Amino acid sequence: MESWVKAAGDALTKPETDLVWVEEQEPYQNLQRALAAAGVDGKDLKKVFAECLRGFAVFILTSIDGGTALAEKGRVHLVDEDGNNLGESLHDGFVGYLLESGRLR
Repeated sequence: MESWVKAAGDALTKPETDLVWVEEQEPYQNLQRALAAAGVDGKDLKKVFAECLRGFAVFILTSIDGGTALAEKGRVHLVDEDGNNLGESLHDGFVGYLLESGRLR
């Protein structure tokens, strides 16, 4: 997650960043210019991306855990190579990890 935050933040705040990984460079370059003209701090942008990506990850894990309407259609269970269930409450474990590691306050 942190590498995506850095990549996205740099792509929008540092004109020298290599954009070879994006499908279309022009929208990134347009946003680079607009953000620079507005005086947007790259650190603030990275904080916003970090929060959005954390929220998205929690949503995906909550969906896998059966905590959304998707569970009415069926469930996805993550298992290891031996077929052992990796557990429920993946989203709780993820948030706990973020709190313990200082990545979430």
